[in-house]
Amino acid sequence: METEKAKKTRRKETEKSGTARRTIRRSKGRKTTAEKETTTKEVIRVKDVGELVEYCKTLLGRKPFEGAAVDFHQKKPAYVYLPADNSVTKVDTQKLLDFLKEKGVQRVLIDALNKKRLPTLVRLSEAGFEVFVLRRTYAIEQLRQVLRRQNVEVPKSDKFDPVLLAFTPPKKWALVDGKFLKAWKAMTEWRYADTTFRIEQQRYDANSEMSKEDEDEELRRIYEMIRAKLEEVQRLLEEVQKLEAQLFVLKVQKQYNVTEKDFQKLGIETDDIVAKAYACEAILEAIHCDTLVGFINKAGIRLAKNGKKPFIHDGRLSYVLHQLAIKVYHLDVNNQQGKIRYKKLQLAKKILKLFRGIRGSGRVGEAFGAGPPEEGGLFLLSPRPSGRGLRKQE
Repeated sequence: METEKAKKTRRKETEKSGTARRTIRRSKGRKTTAEKETTTKEVIRVKDVGELVEYCKTLLGRKPFEGAAVDFHQKKPAYVYLPADNSVTKVDTQKLLDFLKEKGVQRVLIDALNKKRLPTLVRLSEAGFEVFVLRRTYAIEQLRQVLRRQNVEVPKSDKFDPVLLAFTPPKKWALVDGKFLKAWKAMTEWRYADTTFRIEQQRYDANSEMSKEDEDEELRRIYEMIRAKLEEVQRLLEEVQKLEAQLFVLKVQKQYNVTEKDFQKLGIETDDIVAKAYACEAILEAIHCDTLVGFINKAGIRLAKNGKKPFIHDGRLSYVLHQLAIKVYHLDVNNQQGKIRYKKLQLAKKILKLFRGIRGSGRVGEAFGAGPPEEGGLFLLSPRPSGRGLRKQE
């Protein structure tokens, strides 16, 4: 017995010593914080446009946009990067068309759509320029971060932003035409009217709750007067909302020839003009989505039941499909949230099918380089796009 105890004791001692030796070996291989700091590469700070172009070509491995990359500003002139001259020029927005014609440019890339820029973009499109828009405005900042990880620091400057814009991946560009720009302008006006109506609706609901809670008779009387005035405002805004919706639908129908039969295919009632406006919004948002997954991602519809990781999406498109699902399928907002999510997905599929029919029949026009109109109805499907480069949900 004593011999077995001695063996167990020696075995435990060797195990302890072996563990200690292994721990020492691991610690020898590790670098201290001071050593890591000394081995860190020196960060290079970009000083001029030519230097930034060389770093983008070398580290990103792609060529710049073949044309003019334009970075607009609200209260300042636009900054234009021309890869042919390898220069950035400050140009007044009103003189941009003449400047591009003088330089012999045929293609233009801008960072984002804006209502104030639309007249300039429409003029460019009507003058024969190919106008591209960056799909995601944060792509420029992502590019700056990619270079930062390569130890190249690009300062935030007006002269560097158009250069970074020119080196964004081509899959993040969207070709737009005059038809889409005019319809997009009408959509912004409709959205403003719809948002105004929603804000006044929320004020009316909040005032109704306050008047119920307050016990003072004089205060309650004033609240009732405010409530009566808000009811009048709400009725007027509801009429304005319907008129703006009607105006928006007519402008979209003028550009893309969406018919009453197409709205019926989506299940929209004939007299529900607001639902038709929501459908037109969704159709315009679907124009630059190549696949169903891309459109679902853009609408913020989560496919995984237990998914919790947030992803970037269009909040307005998500709201539009939400309201459209409630109107078309007559759902209860408070008790049928799960069903609303499922119906949003169904509507997204129908709307993308509708859009492919518009593209297949040649009604989208220059936005996809479509040829002359083909024979067949609006729901004639074109070949399925490849969807290369689109991100799937996790």
